[in-house]
Amino acid sequence: MPRGADAVVMIEHADVQDGMVRIARAATAGSGVSFAATDMTAGETVLRRGQVLTSRDTGVLAAVGIAEVEVWRKPIVAILSTGDEIIAPGEPMRPARVYDSNAQVLADAVRELGGEPKRLGIAPDDEAVLRERLQHALDIADVVLLSGGTSKGAGDVSYRVVAELRDPGIVAHGVALKPGKPICLAATRGRPVVVLPGFPTSAIFTFHEFVAPVVRLLAGRGDRQRATVEAHLAVKVNSEIGRTEYLLVGLVETTDKQGRASLAAYPMGQGSGSVTHLQSRRRIRDHRPA
Repeated sequence: MPRGADAVVMIEHADVQDGMVRIARAATAGSGVSFAATDMTAGETVLRRGQVLTSRDTGVLAAVGIAEVEVWRKPIVAILSTGDEIIAPGEPMRPARVYDSNAQVLADAVRELGGEPKRLGIAPDDEAVLRERLQHALDIADVVLLSGGTSKGAGDVSYRVVAELRDPGIVAHGVALKPGKPICLAATRGRPVVVLPGFPTSAIFTFHEFVAPVVRLLAGRGDRQRATVEAHLAVKVNSEIGRTEYLLVGLVETTDKQGRASLAAYPMGQGSGSVTHLQSRRRIRDHRPA
């Protein structure tokens, strides 16, 4: 601004007539003036380490003249489903086959955690083929997830191929968790390799328990507290001694005779192959007298 000036008049409120500027609205001192440091001051912190950048954040960076910042690279998570009985969604259903739902839910979960999923399709129960696919996954990914073949049955080959890794290879095969006991945890070439159970419920629970924290860490997002609510079990549940058990429940909003609200938890189907029960559901039941 010119020396001595202390206000700015919008051009819409000014007219030039006979060589004179005629102003149609009064101007007060400071009107239309942006003062230095009214938005951000020198040395002020505008963004913090570990913050997920949104369009608003990149706008702030541009406003202070910063064109580039260092960021965490999205970890690449390779996802490989295994099993002769598995077929991809979209293919015609055939006898003794089942659609691969694990790859889809795992890929989307990885995305939600800040990773980049790399779906590598379906591998048959053939050790040579699986060994080749595993090596390819290790060449392109930071984390490798195999789905299925983690038990010790004659037809389960995933854990056998992973057992060939030696640096350090398998660190745990089987955990005191239900569902998800047969999970296989390994590492090689500095990369986690996890064989998740083939049943969808078991795969999802074990992914969020053992894999999700690693993906968040690699993505620079740190740990995140899970949201919890208090509820009382509506029926008695007997759990196996020595194992942590996750129980799928339906939450029902109830009110007692005094009108106090609470949540009741009703156990849902416990089959490891169930996927529909993973959807969030809540019902309302009023116990007050009519």
